[in-house]
Amino acid sequence: MSNVHVERNDAVLRVRLDRPEKRNALTREMLDDLHTALDRAEADGIPVMVISAAGAAFCAGADIATYVEAIDDLDALADFGARAKSLMHRLSASPTIVVAAVDGIAMGGGFELVLAADLVYASDRARFGLPEITLGLIPGWEGTQRLVRHLGPTRAKEAILRARVFSAEEMDRAGLLNGLTSPELLPGLVDDVVADLGQRAPLALAAAKRAIGASYEDAGRSAGSDEETRSLLALFASADGREGVRAFVEKRAARFEGR
Repeated sequence: MSNVHVERNDAVLRVRLDRPEKRNALTREMLDDLHTALDRAEADGIPVMVISAAGAAFCAGADIATYVEAIDDLDALADFGARAKSLMHRLSASPTIVVAAVDGIAMGGGFELVLAADLVYASDRARFGLPEITLGLIPGWEGTQRLVRHLGPTRAKEAILRARVFSAEEMDRAGLLNGLTSPELLPGLVDDVVADLGQRAPLALAAAKRAIGASYEDAGRSAGSDEETRSLLALFASADGREGVRAFVEKRAARFEGR
């Protein structure tokens, strides 16, 4: 049974993460399903895709069990990361307008999924953060690059280095959110946005997204993204990275040694 449900309603493709018992943590299969959903949106010319989630969390990020299973297999870890990173790039580059409806936590890769969306609407119980450094790792799905765009380098460094968790109100003040409301009113708010977008010319929506994206897609960011990938894989191979992942699974404090 798929943990990603996809349904088309006229000019919108609704995609729902549905693994609430694991706070919608992303597996390889879920990443593939999200790629497939985007393939469908693009192939069918669907102008808008809404990503939401079941349960009390939006997405806790990567399924740490995947890291544990592949901790001695850097090729497998690299493949998992490449699938995720490719998805984030595709979401931001796609002609389809991607709307994120965030209710609950969006941590790690879940926050990176939000950062890749075009429009973000959240409930007041949403929480955002990139806590990978507590595992002896760094964000590896474009988070180090995209967060700088929203918060600036000074605040992005603090967010990542200190594993800061931000409230929805803080993210709204920082300009990350397009709308903030109660959990009960969030679906209606997103429906209103989708209805509004549905009245626009699809080619114009795609062109506007492409033109705005061109203003910040540059060689410097590409180099930064490559450095992010190299650094994350090196950390997975380090003793501290392995210790951090194991400590998380074993629910104990990590003992880092700088090697």
